[in-house]
Amino acid sequence: MVIKVRIGGLEVARSPEVLETLLGSCVAIMLYDTGKRIGGMAHSVLPETRDENVRDPGKYVNTAIPALITKMTIAGARANKLVAKLAGGAAMFKTNNSMNIGAKNVEMAKKLLKQYGIPLKGEDTGGNRSRIVKFYLRDGKVEVKKGGQIITI
Repeated sequence: MVIKVRIGGLEVARSPEVLETLLGSCVAIMLYDTGKRIGGMAHSVLPETRDENVRDPGKYVNTAIPALITKMTIAGARANKLVAKLAGGAAMFKTNNSMNIGAKNVEMAKKLLKQYGIPLKGEDTGGNRSRIVKFYLRDGKVEVKKGGQIITI
């Protein structure tokens, strides 16, 4: 079954489910436990919030990653076995670099993954195109469709 991850959303599931989202400047943060075949995806809109009690933790990178880890461990994943993949973070509008929210989302995700000791195993980030992302929990494969081509990460 395909589970759609909405903007600002966060979903956790297990094989054989597929997590899917559509991205522009937002970033999809995908965590996976290969042994348990449990995965999670957050569709983060902004890099951070200072509100630790935010209603939608998937909306912000700095609340999405710890929320994913918590939900995944509750579902049976092992925090010390998680690996990550990232997609999105496009520069969808022509603005100066200080306003490139997509790059800031990716930068924050990489910083936090490093802090949590979660290895980044693949990414398709940046550029200026939207993406459709499918995360297959049977094997951890991620397909990214952009501009008519499909990239596997």
